[in-house]
Amino acid sequence: MSDPKDMWRCTMVNCGYIYDPDRGDRKGKIPKGVKFEELAQEWRCPVCGAGKKAFVNLADAATA
Repeated sequence: MSDPKDMWRCTMVNCGYIYDPDRGDRKGKIPKGVKFEELAQEWRCPVCGAGKKAFVNLADAATA
């Protein structure tokens, strides 16, 4: 499993999707190994459709 600093959680209340670079995003055709920062700005959460700005880094969230 990825390090928390490489994982990102969608902050949408009803969603909570976690982008894990070890898994990629099959629905969005993002292969394994692609870091969140490398995703196109147009990429959307595969669960709720939120943009990248709706995500927070899990490592940052743990210290808040």
